[in-house]
Amino acid sequence: MPKPPHHDVNKLSQRINRVEGQLGGIRKMLEEDKPCDEIIIQLNSAKSALQKISQIILEDHLEHCVLDAIRDGEGDGQIDSLKRAFSQYTKMV
Repeated sequence: MPKPPHHDVNKLSQRINRVEGQLGGIRKMLEEDKPCDEIIIQLNSAKSALQKISQIILEDHLEHCVLDAIRDGEGDGQIDSLKRAFSQYTKMV
């Protein structure tokens, strides 16, 4: 049976819902031919929100998955997983 997630799925889902709302607002701004600088501000806001979601998940991965695996003597695979996750995260910033 799979382990339950350590992160609060409901809170992360709420954050994702807000980003979806932001993207809908950006689409509307484009359709209404709003000024480019205002659109870019909103795009950066959405990007920041996505980065925060990624940060929360990355921290959870480190605090729970990686540390638990190290304690259980199975850290090598999780460390590789953390490296891949961190590599993807750094591409966002």
